[in-house]
Amino acid sequence: MYNTEQLLAKKEINGKELEFLLSERKNEKVNFLLVDVREEYEYNEKKIVGVDYLIPISDFFNKVNQIDDYKSVPIITKCKLGGRSARAQMQLNMLGFKNVINLSGGITDYKGETV
Repeated sequence: MYNTEQLLAKKEINGKELEFLLSERKNEKVNFLLVDVREEYEYNEKKIVGVDYLIPISDFFNKVNQIDDYKSVPIITKCKLGGRSARAQMQLNMLGFKNVINLSGGITDYKGETV
């Protein structure tokens, strides 16, 4: 079994770990934001149940202000494979977000609930 605090202290998590964190959040045991940085057409094709914000990396700096109030909340970034979300993670860190975690392998590695 996973430890929620340890997972949220990591810089990168995998699909199974995200699945666990989403389950814990659903049961109100943990708080974090899940931010998808893929393009809108990708998001519309398939998305992880529980995504809080869509902030495409192509329009990142115009839309990142949507989450300005959450700088002290853990944020998990995700994309298709993990590359764009790693870039978003770096940008969020530079913008003063305290705890940003990348989903390694992106939605491709995630086997939990999607729509």
